[in-house]
Amino acid sequence: MCKSIKCIDIIQGLRGMGLGAGDGVMVHSSLSSMGHVDGGAETVVDAFLEVVGYQGTLMVPTFTHSNTEYFDPLNSPSKNGAITEAVRKRSGAIRSLHPTHAVTVIGSEVEGLIGKDLEHGALGQGCALHRLIDRGGLVFLLGVDHQANSVIHIGEDLAGDDRHRHFSPENPKRVTVKHPRDGEIVVTLTSMMGHTTAFDEMDGFLRSRGQVVEGRIGDAECQLMKGVDVVKATVDILGSL
Repeated sequence: MCKSIKCIDIIQGLRGMGLGAGDGVMVHSSLSSMGHVDGGAETVVDAFLEVVGYQGTLMVPTFTHSNTEYFDPLNSPSKNGAITEAVRKRSGAIRSLHPTHAVTVIGSEVEGLIGKDLEHGALGQGCALHRLIDRGGLVFLLGVDHQANSVIHIGEDLAGDDRHRHFSPENPKRVTVKHPRDGEIVVTLTSMMGHTTAFDEMDGFLRSRGQVVEGRIGDAECQLMKGVDVVKATVDILGSL
């Protein structure tokens, strides 16, 4: 087990893997995988923000998932772990309004990423995560594998793979959302991607193409990659089925 991890250790680990100032990054994470971190989740968030700087963008999933009946973007807790909750509660953080798969963003690109969440399907074309990827966004897996990599869903949507959708026009889901301007509104969800074989095959596929940077922060195995590479790999994997 690694010694107690300090903020500087995380900063050095992130920079050593290639994350830097001005980057936009989607982080999927497990705090417990790291070992003991001085200051806990807040320290991890501090480190990411220090590395990407004021011109960079930090995004995390703050999902409530498909069984959600009521969504309050300001108060509904994230189900994606302690680091995502720390980001959600951070001053200056903005959470999207998607009732089951909201993301939370801190940084320079907030205005361009958040705002059209109710017009797009969960993790499909046009969502906040897709817009981050289109702007050169990276994906960082901190102590988790590709089973947590939400970018794969965007590739599924682009590939037109609808074999595993949870919702559809024939099987919609209605969720009450506490809108910051309009009060409580009912949102009808007709599209949410499921879980294809791309999640199982992504690791080997990206490694074979040399598109993953690996590292370790504390006890956590980490991976850094370009979001566009994940999307392209997903389309290629599903196209070969």
